[in-house]
Amino acid sequence: MRSAVILAGGSSRRLGYDKGLTPLAGRPLISYAVEALRPLVDEVIVAVASDVQRTPYRSVLPAPVKITVDLYPFDSPLVGLITGLTEARGDYAAVAACDMPFIAPEPVRLLFSRASGRDGAVFVKPNGWIEPLLAVYRVDACLAEALRLFRAEDLRIRMVLRNLRDVAYIQASGLDVDPDLLFFDADTEEKLGAAERLILGGSERGGVAQV
Repeated sequence: MRSAVILAGGSSRRLGYDKGLTPLAGRPLISYAVEALRPLVDEVIVAVASDVQRTPYRSVLPAPVKITVDLYPFDSPLVGLITGLTEARGDYAAVAACDMPFIAPEPVRLLFSRASGRDGAVFVKPNGWIEPLLAVYRVDACLAEALRLFRAEDLRIRMVLRNLRDVAYIQASGLDVDPDLLFFDADTEEKLGAAERLILGGSERGGVAQV
């Protein structure tokens, strides 16, 4: 069984409002990540920060999507990861952020394939950084490490996979899709505008380059 965890509990400081619910080309921003991942997994879990968020997210997401509230009152993706992995029933979980509208299926399939039998799989960006918010995590091992980091007051989500021994590192530059689009996060007004231009038929490279 495979799971997907989408993190929607951030404070959206750059936008000033709940970015997952922000309209993008007539749809809530989070719906793009949900619809990209649903066909690839057996369950989708959305982790939100509070009960206040639960009702509006429930109103825009399909019924099979599970919405769960962060277990700890810390504004950190690591807490969302812990919450989502705690709820996950799959052996492996694809993890993404709610503001990623251009997730493509083949890279996610590749992550699951390369993670099989290991602690996870993660893309390495052209600049050498890993991308922990489009990665596949082995649920039991990664949950244990995430909890250890949280108790040590280290909230860096990227350290979960960095600290585990058996992780597949995949060079994003070798993908058949544009990494700039795959990892695109629409977390500012400017980026939302660029994403809308892309979705409505604007120039892909030009739209991304403007933000």
